[in-house]
This record gives sequence, C-alpha cells and structure tokens, in this order.
Amino acid sequence: MNNGKQEIILKGLPSSGGIAIGTAYLYHREEVYVTERILTDEELEAELVLLDEAIERSRHEVQKIANFAHEKLNEEAAQIFESQLLMLDDVEMRKALDMRLRREKKNADFLVYDELQKYKELLGGASDELLRERVVDLDEIGQRIMRNLQKKRLHSTVEGEHVIIASQLTPSDTILFSKNDVLGYATDLGGITSHAAILSRSLKIPAVTALHTVTAVVQTGDEVILDGQRGLLIVNPTQDHREEYELKLRRIANFEAELKGLVDLPCETPDNHKVELSANAEFINELEYVVTQGSKGIGLYRTEHLYIEKGDFPSEQEQYVEYSEIAHMLYPQQVIFRTFDIGGDKLLDTAVPESNPFLGWRGIRMMLDKPEIFRQQLRALLRASTMKNIKIMFPMISGLTELLEVLELLNDVKEELRGEGMAFDESMEIGLMIEVPSAVFIADELAKHVQFFSIGTNDLVQYLMAVDRNNELIADLYQEFHPAVLRAIKHTIDTGHANGLWVGMCGEMAGNPLATLLLLGMGLDEYSMVPSVIPEVKTIIRSTPFTEAKAVADEALSLSNSFDVRSFLYTYMRDHFPELYASWMTGENGENDVE
Repeated sequence: MNNGKQEIILKGLPSSGGIAIGTAYLYHREEVYVTERILTDEELEAELVLLDEAIERSRHEVQKIANFAHEKLNEEAAQIFESQLLMLDDVEMRKALDMRLRREKKNADFLVYDELQKYKELLGGASDELLRERVVDLDEIGQRIMRNLQKKRLHSTVEGEHVIIASQLTPSDTILFSKNDVLGYATDLGGITSHAAILSRSLKIPAVTALHTVTAVVQTGDEVILDGQRGLLIVNPTQDHREEYELKLRRIANFEAELKGLVDLPCETPDNHKVELSANAEFINELEYVVTQGSKGIGLYRTEHLYIEKGDFPSEQEQYVEYSEIAHMLYPQQVIFRTFDIGGDKLLDTAVPESNPFLGWRGIRMMLDKPEIFRQQLRALLRASTMKNIKIMFPMISGLTELLEVLELLNDVKEELRGEGMAFDESMEIGLMIEVPSAVFIADELAKHVQFFSIGTNDLVQYLMAVDRNNELIADLYQEFHPAVLRAIKHTIDTGHANGLWVGMCGEMAGNPLATLLLLGMGLDEYSMVPSVIPEVKTIIRSTPFTEAKAVADEALSLSNSFDVRSFLYTYMRDHFPELYASWMTGENGENDVE
C-alpha cells in the first residue's frame, strides 16, 4: 500500500535487468574536502611517509575488492578494479607527487586533489564513454587516497533490504553494498556502459540510471518498485502496481525453473527448421558457463582483452596459447574469433586523440595500418586451428578494397606457415562483420570472397540512425526495430543466402527475445548472444513453426515505424508466450515497453 501518498513514476535508462520491490535508502556519499596549507621542514618528511602509507592502504583496499570481483564476478567486472590498481601503481604520478611535495611544501591531500584534477579536466570533455569512465575511476582513487591521508573511514553499508538511491555510485559502492541485502540501485547520473552498471549486471542486481531527479524526489523509507528492464522507478506505488509486479516476480521464478530443462535439447522449430544458438565471450573462464546454458559454440570471441590486460599487443605465442586452449575446451563446437577491434569504445592509449573515435581509427582500419601486429594475430589463429573448429571474422569492413587487402595478407601468412612446415586448417571459414552501412549495400560483392556474414547490430544501428546509444539526450532514438534497420538486416541475410553463405548475428539484438521470431522469419541462421539468454530464445524457437515466424517477419517488415513494429511484436509475445513475456519484460534484454 502507498499509505495515501501520491504515486510518482520516474523514467531513466535500463542498466541492469530485474525487479526490486522494497523500501528506499537515500545514500549521500561523504566527500573528502581539502584545504591548502604550507608545511614546515619538520612536517615535510612526516608528510612523505603519510603519503606512502595512504597509497599503500588504498591499494590494499582496492585489492580486496578486486579479489572479491575475481572470485564472484566475471573478468569484465574484475578488470575495473585492476585498472584502479594500475592507477595506484602509476610511477609517474607518484614521482610527480613526491617532487611537488618537496618543491612546494604543501599538504599531501591537497596535492593529490590538484594532481588528479588535471587528469580529470583532460578526460572530462572526452566524447568516448570509456574515457569518461576513467574520470569516475580517478575521482574514486583520489577520494580514497585523500580519505586515508585524513585517516577517515568510508561507510558503504546499510542495514536491511533496500533499494539504494544515490546521485551516482562508484564501482566500490556498487560492490560493497552488494555484500548486504541490497535489492537494487537507482541513480540520478550514469549510463548503461558505466562501471557501476556493468557491475550491477554482473551481480544480477536491478539498476536504473540517469533518473536525474531521483535523489530530490525519494526519501529514505519510501516504498519503491524498481524495473530494471523498462528503466522505471515507481515511488509510493498503488496497490494495483504492487500486485502487478509481485505477480511478475512469481512468474519469473516459475519460468526460470522450467528453462533449466532446455539445455540439451536442439534448437529446432516444430516444422524441423534448425538454427544455431551460440554465445558471445571474451574470457576463458566464461566458457564453462557458456556450455551449461546450451550454447553450441562461440559466435563472437572478442580478442581485445589480450591488449587491454597487457597494455600492449600480445606476442604471437601468447595469442597462440590462448586461442589453442579455447579451441580445445570447446571442441567439437565452433569458436569464431574476431580479430582485434581496438579503438572506438576500446581505449588505445597510443592512438592520436579523435573527436569521434567510433568513426575513426578502429577495427580493421587500425590493423591494416599495423600489418606486423595483424600478421602475428593471423599466424596465431591459423596455428591454433588444427582441430578444425576455429573460424575468423574481421570487424569494421566498409568496402571491397579493405576486404581484399585483408585476404591478401591472410594468404601471405598461410604461405609463410606452409613454408615453415606449420600445420593449420586449410579449409577454415573466413567471415566478416556487417556493421557499417556501406557493407550492407555492397554485401553481394563482399559475399563472393567469404564464407559467412555476422551482423553486428550494436554499431549497425548506431551508424544507420546517427545515434550514440550512450548519450542519454538521444538514447530513445537508438531503435533496433526501426524499419531501416530491419530492411538492412533482411537485405544482408537474403544477399548472403543468394551467394551460398550462412548468416549470423552477434549484436545485442540477437539476444533480445522480442526480436527472436522476427529474425527467425527473416532467415537468420545463427544467433550469438549473452549466454544467460539462450534458454529463453530456444524456448521461442522450439515453440514456433518456421512458417509462422516468416509471417511474423513479413508483417513487421511491412510496418513503417519502430513504435508499430514493437507494438506488434509485444502483442504477439503477450498472446503466445505469456510466461516468457512476463519474464522478458524484466530481464536484461529487449527494449523498453511500449508507452
């Protein structure tokens, strides 16, 4: 009951799926403030020791959180704290602080604040989301060191089960609150790719970000419903709303129990049309979970983490060891390795600053400019292919000239290996990602030179719609069900089939249950997605005749706007898969509800 209080519904960005019903806890993070003062000669040496101790204590604190992330979460989550440890170990920053302390004789906490402020100002105006997240990391590191210099303690605990309401959560806040009975997170600021959002998804804690006014509207003790899929926070919900969401929670629990029985069943429609369900992965320790969810292989293995972890491009042998281990772990299932896609949203520290990295030096463009590095990766992949379950695909291909240049380099590497007596899979399939609009329009030319296409919807939608999906001002214009997007996908599939290619999809749309029948009816051969969604997608496919899926696709393709397409698909899901629909409405995937 809302005890007579007015119900308020706030709309933000859906950052981590799930439902939370409970009371709010308004969290105000205690900021550390500094004042500038001049030290005496006697105080200087003591201040240097104090700085060493504060940095070491800060490192110990972050290491404990990193250990927890490594043990309980995935590598993407753990990497956030590994990056913070690298900042604390930064020799140049440490030298700068020591030099300034001795030269200026000012208090250490002020110098830490001043030094990090320079980095924050440099990165704060960046258009790249990853760079902006580094500002958050820098701020958290600075606050931690200053807090330890002032010998203060941070309290990120709360008694009882609550939905945490905050202006913004740091990565550490997100982890530390999770050790209590936190139900969900709702913040004024942040986006779907923020570190706090990534951690929330890893922790399976519902979260809504970019609510703007939530800390002004909500008070501690208010009853709230947080809908992490639709991006809603309902404050003082009516009895009807509460009962509606309690029913959804019961349906989700029942449905998740039923999904466990699908793992070993084939992905085949009732009228015997088969498709492949694969998983997207980035780290070796994800593979065991991938198999348990019923995946038939890896449709996208991202190789960029090898660069990110090392801070430089790995050697051929380092790559060969990892690629071989993955191929052996998955045999006889296939694994498709995407060659390095660095740049854009994957930071390359040595890159020339770019005003728009997503339209700049990234993917295959960078690799063609660094042929020796590219050759090392191709050699490693070919050498690891002796079990004949490896495929290679190239990202960001925008034209035939690029593709032919890549294939010429690949053939040179093959000849080189033959000359050295190195074994590799001579019949290995080669493919490319269709994620640049120009590739859609020349797909018939590209298809003559490869064995498969994999549609990367994340970038394809972004480029077709001219929308940065991480920009909350225009996030609603990122529409994967826009008719232009659907027609581009259909054209790519038809063109691939006409040239004897199989066509897959490895973007987020592949794991969106709302899109499953639409893509099936378009003729998609392979879906590659977040592993946790595979049972849901398999349920839809195994329950629907291919002939019916084609009718669904034909109807959706005849509609003239994204709203009508979504409305049609929502209605179909509600009528044919009521339990799945209820679960999907609160999961990590899919678009927001029709409003």
